[in-house]
Amino acid sequence: MSSDDVLISVDHLTKFYGHHRGVEDVSFTVSAGEVLGFLGPNGSGKTTVIRTLMGLIRATHGDVRLFGGPATSDHRLRKGVGYVPGRLELLPRMSVRRYLMHLAALRRRDLSRSIDSLADRFALDLDAPIASLSKGNKQKVGVVQAVMHDPLVLILDEPTSGLDPIGQRQFEELIDEMRERGTAVLLSSHVMSEVEAIADRIAILDHGRLALVSSMPELRSRIERTLDFEFDAPVAASEFSPVPGVSSVHTLDNHVTCSVVGSESPVLAKALEFDVRAVTSHEPTLEEVFIAVTRGERVV
Repeated sequence: MSSDDVLISVDHLTKFYGHHRGVEDVSFTVSAGEVLGFLGPNGSGKTTVIRTLMGLIRATHGDVRLFGGPATSDHRLRKGVGYVPGRLELLPRMSVRRYLMHLAALRRRDLSRSIDSLADRFALDLDAPIASLSKGNKQKVGVVQAVMHDPLVLILDEPTSGLDPIGQRQFEELIDEMRERGTAVLLSSHVMSEVEAIADRIAILDHGRLALVSSMPELRSRIERTLDFEFDAPVAASEFSPVPGVSSVHTLDNHVTCSVVGSESPVLAKALEFDVRAVTSHEPTLEEVFIAVTRGERVV
């Protein structure tokens, strides 16, 4: 992928608040048509990175760029950006329609068709006063205002907070469609199943530093997982213990269970030397990967 495809770039970003570190030496990119899941415990610095990208705060050191240019709060740059902040602030005295049309007018665009279509998609009452909405419906307004102008860059900080399962599913489908149109998406969320469903790559921030950036298959290969083998006859544990990547072996009758870190190829090759009937792989979920990384457990 060429540098022209990179729409979000964070290069050695460091932000200090006095003597308190927000983030330090954080680097990653998000390319056109890619969703990067941006994860980390509370207080890890995710919102600091996002606010710096949005031009709301300035970096102490490092470089943040959108569309290849410096990330600022300049309205001309913001035309191509959609943003859902972690703390959503709406105008409660307005109706949903008036609020969204107001934002469209600020962008100097007629977005009435897009607003109607998105409201229908999310079952959002455009004539309802914002003050009367539930938390979930207010969040839907936040999502709609972020995507209604079909941005090329989408920066999302806990976008589905308060949404019901139907709303979450609609959101995931919408992000899939935007990715297909070439939008670069930075998605920060505590809903691990949501990130796992739609992210192409994962970045994990911990204590202000980037712990890793990787695709989901690469992440799974880097932490311990299990392979269960069923054979025609019992196989000794000693056959598998020396195999590269195997950390432990347990046997029961005709079954052998291997804990593996790294490539599975050597242990699979060993299993093929015997009469293997079935193989079951127990892959870690994104939540298990996240916990392993942030606890400092074995990650190769």
